[in-house]
Amino acid sequence: MTPAPPPPSATPAAGKPLAFKDYLATINVTGEPVHLDKAPGLAVTVPVPDGWAQTSDPLFSTGVEFIQPVGVEGSAPTVTLMSIRLVGDFDARDAIRHANSDALAPTATNVTESFDDYDGFPSAATQGSSGGAEHYSRIVLADVPSTRERYLVQLTASTPAEQPIGQPSPLNDVVSGFKVAVS
Repeated sequence: MTPAPPPPSATPAAGKPLAFKDYLATINVTGEPVHLDKAPGLAVTVPVPDGWAQTSDPLFSTGVEFIQPVGVEGSAPTVTLMSIRLVGDFDARDAIRHANSDALAPTATNVTESFDDYDGFPSAATQGSSGGAEHYSRIVLADVPSTRERYLVQLTASTPAEQPIGQPSPLNDVVSGFKVAVS
C-alpha cells in the first residue's frame, strides 16, 4: 500500500473524525451482524494455513470468526473476519472514504492506506504499527444484486512487530487469499 491523503471525513465539534459506524448512522444507514454462511449471495473466501484454525468465539453470537495458529500461547498472529448487513440508501464509493477513520489506534505509526477497489467492490485498507504489533484492516462494501442486500465485510489482522504481515508467512497467505464475491 502507498500513503494516501486523508479521506474526507465528517468531523464532530470536538474535531475528531467520526468512527465509521457513527458516520454511517449520520447518513441513516444501520447495520446488523450476520454470520457469513447466512448471507445469501455473498461468498467470502479466507484460506486457513496448516497449523491454524478458524473458530467462532462463543462469546460472540454475531458471527465474528477468528483464524489463528493452534496451540500458540502469548503473542501470536490473529485474523478477525466479520460481516454486517447494511440497511439504508447510500453511495458506497463515498461512504468507503470514511472507513479508515477508526481502523487503527490513534497512536499508530507508519500508517498507509488505500481506497482501491477490492475484487470489484468499494474498499478501504489501512496498515500501521501500534503497541508493539502490526495491524492491517480491509473493509469491503459488497452489493449482492440477487438479494438486493449490501454487506460490509471486514478482515483484520494483527501480528507481533517481529512478524510483519507483508513478509512471506501463513498470515500473509491469509490476507492475500481473502476474496469477496457474489454467488
